[in-house]
Amino acid sequence: NDLLVTHFPEIVDLSFTARLEDNLDQIASGEQDWVPVLREFYDPFKADLEHARVSIPNVILDTPEIGRACPVCGKPLVIRWGRFGKFIGCSDFPTCRHTEPWLEKVGAACPVCGGEIVERKTRKGRMFYGCANYPTCDWTSWKQPLTEPCPNCGGLLLVQNREWAQCAMCHEQTRLETLSISPRDEQPESV
Repeated sequence: NDLLVTHFPEIVDLSFTARLEDNLDQIASGEQDWVPVLREFYDPFKADLEHARVSIPNVILDTPEIGRACPVCGKPLVIRWGRFGKFIGCSDFPTCRHTEPWLEKVGAACPVCGGEIVERKTRKGRMFYGCANYPTCDWTSWKQPLTEPCPNCGGLLLVQNREWAQCAMCHEQTRLETLSISPRDEQPESV
């Protein structure tokens, strides 16, 4: 962000954005021709790009190792970022293209198989919770699991709303304020 602000101050300026938006509205309504508007933008932008190619230093991002070896080539696995967020990948990329999903642990055990419960997302980006042992175990829930067990039967508690949690086993409801941990206090671990 700092590099963009330093080398492209006009583009990240709010008044520039507002002016360009007005020009685009005028183009859409037929009041203005699009060629001069784009030329007015692109000529200075092209000069800024050429200057930035020379003056901006190469930034090497730190890719922390996760402590496991790649099952394909044996090199260390590292944390990487892609267009869909965090993932685990081989440090020997592009030679080795092994990747794994980044799973955020909730800290609770699956009520079906005892595996870790992790945060997952649907194709449309909606958050849900599921067993890390998928596809062997297909337990899922839209409701956030809590780390504290049900006071009635010791089963998994799921957040119902801001005040209540419900056990996945006995369906007994418990007030969140009576539990020693609330859903907002929990910090998920990472896999």
